[in-house]
Amino acid sequence: MSKMLRLIACILFIVVMLTACNNETEDEANENQATSQKQHEKEEKDETTNSDGEKNTKVEDQLDLKIGDTGTFDTTIGTYEMTLHTAELKGAELDGVTSQLDAFILLNIAIHNTSQKDLSIEDIIMSMEVTDNLEQTGSLDGAGAFESIEEFTGVIKPGEEKTGQFIAEVFEADKYYFREDPGNVAAGGSNQVIWNIPISEVE
Repeated sequence: MSKMLRLIACILFIVVMLTACNNETEDEANENQATSQKQHEKEEKDETTNSDGEKNTKVEDQLDLKIGDTGTFDTTIGTYEMTLHTAELKGAELDGVTSQLDAFILLNIAIHNTSQKDLSIEDIIMSMEVTDNLEQTGSLDGAGAFESIEEFTGVIKPGEEKTGQFIAEVFEADKYYFREDPGNVAAGGSNQVIWNIPISEVE
């Protein structure tokens, strides 16, 4: 009889141990699942915010803007809007400076800071170029070389808008394009924004 009791006791002990181990395994699995869920939620949150802590809305490319239109930029330095107000050809010489191409084109633009931090105008301007062929590189701003052109520099505070000028060398062409540097776009530094400027609309 005692052997039977010992056998029953052993069986009960084994059953209790197996149940405990099973519960522990389930608890560990639940804990791992909860940790994984929290990590996933954190990654999703990180993907929806940028370095400013702002919501990242992933702005679409704008490839067919015209004079007077406003382009929206979502870049690694911040978000902002740019409006191209006018475009003017200035001839092959200005302020004693001769174009190495055919002429100079002068753009009057405005930049509105939609970020939550100060933005450097120089950083914005140096990423823009003018070209007459979208398959080729363009010309950068050269305002610093001209006495009559006020170089567009300084800082734009959050919510602030400033106006300035952009001047570059161009060939004679039927149409010009003012755009974000394609290299910067390809590297993920910005969405692409392009203004189409027909010669008929250039002053």
